[in-house]
Amino acid sequence: MSDTEAQSSREHLKLQQAALADFGLFAFRCEDIDSLLHRACELVSEALDVPLVKVLEHRPDQGEMLLRGGVNWEPGVVGNETFGDHEKSPGGYALREESPVVSPDLKTEDRFEIPDVLRRHGVKSMVNVIIEGGDVAYGVLEVDARKPRDFHDDDVAFLRTYANLLAAAIERVRTHDDLRRSAREQGVLARELGHRVRNLLGLIRALASQTSTKDRTAEEFRSAFIDRLQALSTAEGLVFSASNERVDPLTLAKEVLSPYRQDDPGKITIEGPQFGLPARHARMFGLALHELATNAAKYGALSVADGIVKLDWVMDETDKSQRRLSMTWQESDGPEITPPERKGFGTRLLEDVVAHELNGVAQLDYEPGGLRYHLNFSVEGNDDD
Repeated sequence: MSDTEAQSSREHLKLQQAALADFGLFAFRCEDIDSLLHRACELVSEALDVPLVKVLEHRPDQGEMLLRGGVNWEPGVVGNETFGDHEKSPGGYALREESPVVSPDLKTEDRFEIPDVLRRHGVKSMVNVIIEGGDVAYGVLEVDARKPRDFHDDDVAFLRTYANLLAAAIERVRTHDDLRRSAREQGVLARELGHRVRNLLGLIRALASQTSTKDRTAEEFRSAFIDRLQALSTAEGLVFSASNERVDPLTLAKEVLSPYRQDDPGKITIEGPQFGLPARHARMFGLALHELATNAAKYGALSVADGIVKLDWVMDETDKSQRRLSMTWQESDGPEITPPERKGFGTRLLEDVVAHELNGVAQLDYEPGGLRYHLNFSVEGNDDD
């Protein structure tokens, strides 16, 4: 090697070392993957004195590679142009070979087909090196020269080192993105949970203050209050166990009414379509069923051997923008009932509280054949609590 060639080699090595150092510092600070890839291509272009450099992101599910980052390409190419990941594609060939692929002169290259975008940019030679990833490679770093060029082993070694550094930087940015996204999601969940807890505590406070103590012992008050809390707990538990935080009313009804159906499931028949009730709807639906069953066991159809209850609901979808649920609780063959002289909390809960919370309409009828309760409310849209 002549002194001139040796000097040139040393200069190339310095440029490459500087590129690695500069990129390492930039990658440590960068939080955006597109900026990271663009700067990576800029430094490689300067270090190897090659105008066209690109990063291809492998998308195995689509069977393609996206030109995700690059320098000196026509407007609209970066971020839009795709290449196949098959063996006839330069990038795809490199992935399949799992090693650097050097093409010093594309005129004599017969291993793969040259994409039109490379011909349009006058590419005559190239090097492809793999950007490693976790389980699968991220993609390929490709250097494209506009004249035939015999890339030396030192050039390929530099590109391999650079691609490994780039892979680590991409993984770091991705991890930070995942952590930031997770933190945002946790923050949203925490706020939603706080909102829900405040609403739930408000309802519990109302239950505690409105559950009558008149003519009741402390034990009787405690039992009535805890039973209502249990109905709330059942609904909340089903909400949190569902991936979409919506509860099937059929499942909810069976859970809440199970103590009254254990010995004879036929005492309470349950019929209705399955769908998802949001949290607030499920909570009040469960409370209403608990109150109805408790009253029926004390004074209505469930207090006698021959009494039965039919619970059913239908969905009215006449208005496509607002589905409405119409639920009916009908008692039969029980003792004769009459309207109470004083409206207790259970009655107010069924007629006023449930309807108000659901923005619906409730009606409680004391018919000679048995109590009838009808509830109608909208179930369209997302629940905000």
